[in-house]
Amino acid sequence: MLFKTLPFGGVFVYVQFAYIYALIVKTTTTMNKYLLLLASAFLLNVNSSFAQKKTEAVETSKLIAGPMLSYIDNYHAQMWLLVSKDTREVTIKLENFDEDRNQKLVFDITDPKSYNNSSWYDFHVSNYNNGDEIPIILTLEELIPDAEYNVEIYLDSVLVEEEMDIYTPRNYLADIYFLLGHNMNLSDENDNGDEILDAMAEVESDFMVWMGNNVFFTDSEADSFKKMLEKYKTVRKRDKVNNFMKLMPHIATWNDKDFGLNTSDTRFALKDSTLMAFNLFWPNAPKKTYNYTFREYGVYKRYDYEDVEIFMMDNRMFKTALNQDDPKFFGENQMNRFINEIMGSNAAFKFIICGNSILSEGGDDEPFQDYTKEYEELMRRLHLSRINGVVFITGDTDKTELLKEDREHAYPLYELKFPGLSPEGLFDGNFARIKVEGDYRKRICSIQVYDEIGKEIFKKRIHQTEISY
Repeated sequence: MLFKTLPFGGVFVYVQFAYIYALIVKTTTTMNKYLLLLASAFLLNVNSSFAQKKTEAVETSKLIAGPMLSYIDNYHAQMWLLVSKDTREVTIKLENFDEDRNQKLVFDITDPKSYNNSSWYDFHVSNYNNGDEIPIILTLEELIPDAEYNVEIYLDSVLVEEEMDIYTPRNYLADIYFLLGHNMNLSDENDNGDEILDAMAEVESDFMVWMGNNVFFTDSEADSFKKMLEKYKTVRKRDKVNNFMKLMPHIATWNDKDFGLNTSDTRFALKDSTLMAFNLFWPNAPKKTYNYTFREYGVYKRYDYEDVEIFMMDNRMFKTALNQDDPKFFGENQMNRFINEIMGSNAAFKFIICGNSILSEGGDDEPFQDYTKEYEELMRRLHLSRINGVVFITGDTDKTELLKEDREHAYPLYELKFPGLSPEGLFDGNFARIKVEGDYRKRICSIQVYDEIGKEIFKKRIHQTEISY
């Protein structure tokens, strides 16, 4: 649940707080057997002058993981933390270097009753199954474009983060770098794949794109909301994972293993629970900017980065079995939303991210082409709308390759496929980086794939004019 606070210094703050969550609650209907409740509470205190003396950041057991930034646009930024359940107060100090403006925010996470009469927000508190660690999501609103902010974070007046920078998008064309990866972990015990994060940290990047299977739910973990949360916590608390998540902003979609079980589709009974868990650990874009429910679009999101747009597809929530009449891969609502948004895009490059291959013709696990009618409809609409700059990036494969599909009276479509981060069997871990550079209308996309020690194993340059009508 998102709550809007009173304005301070031109900036609004939203808080999404999973302080206490409900698990399996007995209800009168089968469909409501699993009632997932989030408790949210906070207190805002505005103080434009910092009387408190700045101290050195110290270690505290109350900060379990984070802080992690998510998507940052011209006016919004989202921040995620995992704190201990005995935390009473979260304090955020925000400094705008360009305007020499400071703000102080104090959130009392223990006393929601004092706000019962507030017209600014609603909240619900439940006392079922309180966990030892609490995920917190903070949303800053009405930031200023092309600005630099410094953030300090205090838990119960103890400084836990001193130097977190937030850069809102620039008002000029610049080089853009971003990393891509998927299939993070295989099990709680097998964390040897985390070593690849050291190599990723050495590669210049503005942000990270997670393509799915970011955690792996086992059969026993995917049968309850509580176990799903514990799995997310276990992964996020790993030292290398936590350190990497703090380095740059992150956005994510999911695939079968963090949606449900292997090859899960819309029939998965606890998809509402996995979505709730996903949203507690991947804030992504502020929900209010999209104004839709998961029942229409799942975890689908579109992100703008100057003249680059990234479309994060949901290939699980609406996917149906192939053997039924008129099978669906993305589903009608998501497909329509995607087409409408990409038609309105003027981006030089439009990257479509999906856990399964789009262009493969068999031999892959669950390729989109198996859903013939929907695949042909997508190709038809992309062509009829004369949409430039489309590049597909997919995973769930055992080797790196760049597919190229020639089209009559249209530019060729490219698809990068590469293995996951964690080594599995005979396969090494891989990650990728996209770099977009060059002058206006002369942009060049460089696709690079690296092995687990950061050695480049594949590179391809695509000029903007190569994928334009």
